[in-house]
Amino acid sequence: MALLLLLAVLVAPQGSRAPVPARQLDCETLLERIGERRLPREERMAYLEELAVRGQALEFDAVHRIRGSVRGEFLVDYVRCLSLCGSEALPELRKLLKRHDPAVTAEAVYAVTRLDAAGGESYAKQVLADPRAPVEARVAALRGLDARRSVFARVEALRRLGRAEGPLLIECLQVLRRNPELQDAPYLVELLHRREGRPANEAVRLLQKLTGYKIGRDPRAWRFWMLKHRAQGTAFRAAEDAPGEAGTETITYLGIPILGEKVVFVLDSSGSMETPLPEHTALTRGARAVQELIGLLPRLPERAAFDVVFFQTDVESYARKLVPRSEENLLEIIAWLRRHAFTGGTNLHDGLRQAFEHDGVEEIFLLSDGEPTVGELIEPGRIEARVRRWNRWRNVRVNTISFGAPPEARNFLYRLAQAHDGVCRVIW
Repeated sequence: MALLLLLAVLVAPQGSRAPVPARQLDCETLLERIGERRLPREERMAYLEELAVRGQALEFDAVHRIRGSVRGEFLVDYVRCLSLCGSEALPELRKLLKRHDPAVTAEAVYAVTRLDAAGGESYAKQVLADPRAPVEARVAALRGLDARRSVFARVEALRRLGRAEGPLLIECLQVLRRNPELQDAPYLVELLHRREGRPANEAVRLLQKLTGYKIGRDPRAWRFWMLKHRAQGTAFRAAEDAPGEAGTETITYLGIPILGEKVVFVLDSSGSMETPLPEHTALTRGARAVQELIGLLPRLPERAAFDVVFFQTDVESYARKLVPRSEENLLEIIAWLRRHAFTGGTNLHDGLRQAFEHDGVEEIFLLSDGEPTVGELIEPGRIEARVRRWNRWRNVRVNTISFGAPPEARNFLYRLAQAHDGVCRVIW
């Protein structure tokens, strides 16, 4: 019997064998598998995604050989692999600087900025100064300066606090957060007088870290204390007994503060969400998630925009775009939420993909009670890699809520939030 089984394996067509999980292979084997045209394309691209996210040094010749096997959305992963080959890859990377795909261009800009010892800094400053450059490329240029520990990273970040928008403004704040200095406080206080939404909230978080003051988003309070310290000739730091300011409450969803004003809520609506809550058996997980959202939406700022995405076997959203927080939209979406049914599998990948398709989204809230079971991808590691690709140059904050999820799913949700500057809350 054992001999027959062995013969069956040996004579079986190669395509019929189950693919070896990418995480079980070393980098050299991954590169070999990517170039094997007899393997299904989906399997080869899974190996490429794994190779790109590992971040390990690679041989240029081996990576360059797989170029003919890569096209479409996976070209981004190829460029990331090139960037792991060192300065030898610079000529090939420069050829990719003007691609029509902004994500590919951004990867090339980041790599050239970081790897070109002689000209990387000047090239990055050139990209940052070009208003025609895609915002992804400018984010990549600034991040590349920071990655090579250039003094120009802070200079360029501070210079752009007053006029940058969207992902580039968030990147400026993140550069300052990675390299905090008290001398940045006046720039951040000035930003509070001009900005709302997530940039203002991020500036407050950084000011609180720098100064120790527990002041909210009141720019006048921040300026008062800053000027008081300046007049006294003291450092802008709070005394141990300094009081916090009133009126600093932040709107939250299931305990997680909402920093952005352009928000997409991505809710698991699979059949398991009909499970009753342990402490309130008359209420299910899904009903609790919807109930909390119905109470939250009218409290969003008037200038806010939002959407809600439900994922089960299929994916459904209220508008498939960010809609203003108007009374009409609130009435419609609340009625839509109340009649939603919970059934089917857990198509988490496609739900997240639809959330990232919303132009201008600043923050995503993902709620789930289990592991992915249906959809384009169900392996958590590959979903993580895909989200990193979608969000690499967009700086969307991703928060996750584990609603009675088992340990593996809970750990997946935690890693997802941690990788995208978010918070993971566990509800049992």
